[in-house]
Amino acid sequence: MWALRVRAWPQLAAVSAMAGMVCLMVSGCAVTAPRGEIDAASLADAEFLNYLADRSLVSADEAYRAVLILADGQDGRESFEQREGELQGRDIARSAWALRSDQAVDKGSVAFMVMRACQIKGGLNTRLLGSWGLGDRRYAFRELRFIGLLPEQAGVDHELMTGGELVGLLHKADEYMEKAELYPAVEVEMPPASAVTR
Repeated sequence: MWALRVRAWPQLAAVSAMAGMVCLMVSGCAVTAPRGEIDAASLADAEFLNYLADRSLVSADEAYRAVLILADGQDGRESFEQREGELQGRDIARSAWALRSDQAVDKGSVAFMVMRACQIKGGLNTRLLGSWGLGDRRYAFRELRFIGLLPEQAGVDHELMTGGELVGLLHKADEYMEKAELYPAVEVEMPPASAVTR
């Protein structure tokens, strides 16, 4: 009888851990990203990305700003609400996520936003189930690992993202967008040949 009870402990521990995770998800508890020593809102976009590289956890506001810099080349918004509205309006982020500005963001959410910003269509699961919101972040995370924007050892989609991981992803996504010619071409007005002096 004692041996049976001892063997049941790992299963009980696993069940209680799962129950705890379900309670956290249902109750809406979320990890808050630690505040930085510097006010990130006062930083220019390039300085912000340097600051972001050293963050232990990335907040939703920081992730939104980083994705807007990737998509548009600059942020230009003044608040979390403006960033969130812009990204949701472009279907880069989803309102169903209900992220708070200081909430630490998971890798799946960032993967989804980067995938949308880079106009990556994804595989069958991403297109069918992800378009309905079923596993959208999980399939986006898998897709970015498959095409090499995220490393194989990136962990899992529900883990919280660090600043270094986000900056690395942004770097690879930037290269992807450049190769796919997703950045708008800058038109330069050339002077007429007769106006050029020798």
